[in-house]
Amino acid sequence: MLCYPDTNADIEVIIKNNRPSKDNLYTGYRPAFKVKEDYLTTGLIRLIDCDEVRYGKETIAEVWFIAPEHYPHCLEVGQTIHFQDGAKVQGFVTITKINNKILEK
Repeated sequence: MLCYPDTNADIEVIIKNNRPSKDNLYTGYRPAFKVKEDYLTTGLIRLIDCDEVRYGKETIAEVWFIAPEHYPHCLEVGQTIHFQDGAKVQGFVTITKINNKILEK
């Protein structure tokens, strides 16, 4: 069983699976998110209202980031950012809500 922080997720998103391997996305996936042009950070994903996201599909999710105080004021509602494993982009999230105000532009 995965344990999530006791705080609200940093952001709420619509997540789209474009994994080249065509693998499904699951709660607990921890890709790197490109939160700034020159900055990647790890985020923990929890899917809402489903168990998996198949290739080419999307759903609502929550994301907790590692150490957001190191990249403040870099996100805004409506912004789309990609996530990746290694050098390969695996999909995209569109931000629908920012709960952690330190991240808000």
